[in-house]
Amino acid sequence: MNGTDEMLPGTTPLVRQPRLSDQVAQQLRHQIDAGRMRPGDPLPSERELCERFSVSRTVIREAVKTLTAKGLVSSVPGSGLIVGTTTIEDVAEIFDLYFRGEPDLQYLDLHEVRYALEPAMCAQAARNIDDEQVDDLFALCDELETFTPEDLVDASRNDAVFHRNIAVASRNSFFIILLDALGRSLLDTRVATFSMDPTRLSTVSAAHRAIAEGIASRDPEEAADAMRAHLTEVLDTWKRWTPPAT
Repeated sequence: MNGTDEMLPGTTPLVRQPRLSDQVAQQLRHQIDAGRMRPGDPLPSERELCERFSVSRTVIREAVKTLTAKGLVSSVPGSGLIVGTTTIEDVAEIFDLYFRGEPDLQYLDLHEVRYALEPAMCAQAARNIDDEQVDDLFALCDELETFTPEDLVDASRNDAVFHRNIAVASRNSFFIILLDALGRSLLDTRVATFSMDPTRLSTVSAAHRAIAEGIASRDPEEAADAMRAHLTEVLDTWKRWTPPAT
């Protein structure tokens, strides 16, 4: 350590304080997180916020800009600034952007999440699905059986919709959010796995029908087991046709 780096006796390292705008943004976020300001509520006026925090308008504007960038505050024409409202689609889009921005994210890692998630999702769907949703699952099974190896993109979309419909039938919004995030990132891999083996269309069709039958029977264990068998076959196909990473 040279002389300029040595601490003088009796001194302590200085801690840089957050900017005033960051402190204001953090306090406003705490109020939103605590439910004191709810989605759709109007944000206090700029003047009121200046008085409340004893800061300038510039500080308030920077704080609001930070919250707006994070989706916590929205500008509504004619209404001014309000506490942001977030939909399931918004959350899924954030996940999707994250996944696409992570070049080191591996398919096998995503598959592990699917394997933990989707059997439980199927079990819950078996408990909560209604007759119309059952009909929709079997209609997707029927449609998938009509596709040929020239229809791989359409088959992949059918595959994604089938799995998402199960999430919806589970009546658990978290399943929908997570599956949407994974599903968008896995669309390319669905096309890839269908392309690897010309017999996979019939294999996946049979697996989907077994899953639909398990759910339709309102048997959570049967439905979950059918999904595990399907995902195991998907993983086996991927490993068989994809060279190991070096």
